[in-house]
Amino acid sequence: MFDTNLYNLALKKIPQRYLLANLLSIRIRQLQKGQEPLIDTGDYESLMDIALKEISEEKITVKYMENPAEAVSKL
Repeated sequence: MFDTNLYNLALKKIPQRYLLANLLSIRIRQLQKGQEPLIDTGDYESLMDIALKEISEEKITVKYMENPAEAVSKL
């Protein structure tokens, strides 16, 4: 499970739920592959909570592009 308070904070930063879900999915995969967290993880148990906290603290943001196809080539 995940911390609903962290989810609500992240949702304030990225109000589109589906965009937030995609960003979380990408970030969790990065953390699973060994990428270092961008926050102090002392109190957070799950990768979901770590990713939510990173988003709520704006350590991770979404760059909006006029041409979304450009984003695919940069991933």
